[in-house]
Amino acid sequence: MTRLLSVHSVDDPAILEAAAILTAGGLVAFPTETVYGLGADGLNPAAVARIYAAKGRPATNPVILHVDGPASARALTSRWPAEATALAERFWPGSLTLVLPASEQVPAIVRANGPTVALRCPAHPVAQALIKAVGRPLAAPSANRSQHLSPTLAEHVASSLGEGVDLILDGGPTAAGLESTILDLSGARPRILRPGPVAPADLAALLGVVDLWEGAVKPGATQAAPGMAERHYAPRARLELVAPGSGQAAGPGPIAYVAFGHLPPLPDSIRGILLPLDAEAVGTRLFALLHELDDAGFERVVMERPPEGEAWMAVRDRLRRASVKEPV
Repeated sequence: MTRLLSVHSVDDPAILEAAAILTAGGLVAFPTETVYGLGADGLNPAAVARIYAAKGRPATNPVILHVDGPASARALTSRWPAEATALAERFWPGSLTLVLPASEQVPAIVRANGPTVALRCPAHPVAQALIKAVGRPLAAPSANRSQHLSPTLAEHVASSLGEGVDLILDGGPTAAGLESTILDLSGARPRILRPGPVAPADLAALLGVVDLWEGAVKPGATQAAPGMAERHYAPRARLELVAPGSGQAAGPGPIAYVAFGHLPPLPDSIRGILLPLDAEAVGTRLFALLHELDDAGFERVVMERPPEGEAWMAVRDRLRRASVKEPV
C-alpha cells in the first residue's frame, strides 16, 4: 500500500520526508488549495515521465510547474511581460496559472514539446513548504488517472492511483475544489484557456480585454495547457446533463438526479440531490460529490445544467467535459 501521512503544519517532518523522495526522482501527492497534485521534480525529465506513466496521461498534455514565487517563475520563462508581474502581485500565491514562453531549462516533456510553460504559485501552506524544501519547481497535475475525477481528498488519490505514487501527504479537504484558472500570456492578447476560481472579471479589471477559449482539443492533438481536452474530469458513472427542472432521469441502473436550487418531483427509485444556487459552494463540493456517487455504486448521474453567468463558468466547463461519452 502507498503510504499516506497526515500533515499538521509546515514544520511537520513528513514534508522533509516527501522532499527527499522528490529529490530522488520519486512521486509525492500533496494538497493545494484547488485539488491534490501529483508532484515530481519539474526539472527532472525522468521524474516527470513517471507522472505521465502513473496517470496514463497522454504526452500531448503539458503539466503545470508549481513555484514558490514570481522570481522562481521568471527564471523558467524566456519572456516575462509586465502583465505577468501585475498578475503575480495580485493573485499569487493563489489559483491562477500563467502560460508564458518557456526558457531552455524547462524540459520538453513538461511542455508537451510546445514552446510555452504553465506556471503557478500555490497558496496552500503544505504545497509552499514542500516546494521550498525541494528547492526546485514541482511538476504537479491533478493526482488522479487521466480524464477521471480530480481529487479533493487524500483518499481520492489513493483510490485512483494506488501504488503509482510513492507517498501521499494528507492535508485534509481542498478549499477551492476546482482546478486553477489558466491564463495564456504568450499571444497578442491575454486568453483564458481554462476557467477556474479566479474570475474573468477580476482578470479584466487588471488587464483590460481578456479573451476566453471555450473549445475542445481532440484526442492526439497537442494542448497548450492542461484541461483543454474534449473529455476530462469524468466519474465512473455515466454523467448526463439535462434542462433545469426537467426531472428526466428514466432508464436502467441506480440513478442519482442532481438539481440546483429546486428539486423536481422524482420517482422513489431515483436519489435526488439538491445543490445550492451558489457557484462557489458548488465548485468546492462538485468533485467530492461525484466521488461519493461513484463510491455508492450509481451507474448514472443525471445533473441539471448549471445556471448561466460568469460565476458558473468553471462549473459548466468541468461538467461539459465530464459528460462527454468515452470513445468506443
